[in-house]
Amino acid sequence: MIDADNRFEYQQGSECSGYSTAFVLRHLGIDIDGLSAYRQIPVKLWRGSVPGIGIIYLCLKYKVKVLLRIGNIEALKDSVSKGVPVVVFTRTVVGSRWLHYITVVGFDEEYIYTADSLKEQKNSEDKLYNRRIPISDFKKIWQTSKIYQPLMFNLFFEMKK
Repeated sequence: MIDADNRFEYQQGSECSGYSTAFVLRHLGIDIDGLSAYRQIPVKLWRGSVPGIGIIYLCLKYKVKVLLRIGNIEALKDSVSKGVPVVVFTRTVVGSRWLHYITVVGFDEEYIYTADSLKEQKNSEDKLYNRRIPISDFKKIWQTSKIYQPLMFNLFFEMKK
């Protein structure tokens, strides 16, 4: 578990890319809120959704190094173990068509712990995370690929200063 002071913020629309990235940027010492981060992302698609390159551009603006990775649960755990929260591209819940960025802040044998900017996903009052997801369910929401997007699965962003 990444034990660091941070704050949970909740999006109003489709700004999860900004909110999840802002959580990591605050961890790295950059004082920014989620909506401000979202507004600074230069690349947006239909209905305000953000492709991964938008997150990369935002990080570069703040001189934060970012690595877009494709991996499995062990690779994700390895990244989180480095002590910096990791932004992950998922579905909102199992079976949903809606895609969503969340920030992983910890894990154990049974759960992935996240800072989620969708208030309706909150299922914990812990000061370090606000959503606990069983690993079996996390694997399902992490499968975001479609036939026309075969490489869009198990994506996550590793950031550092």
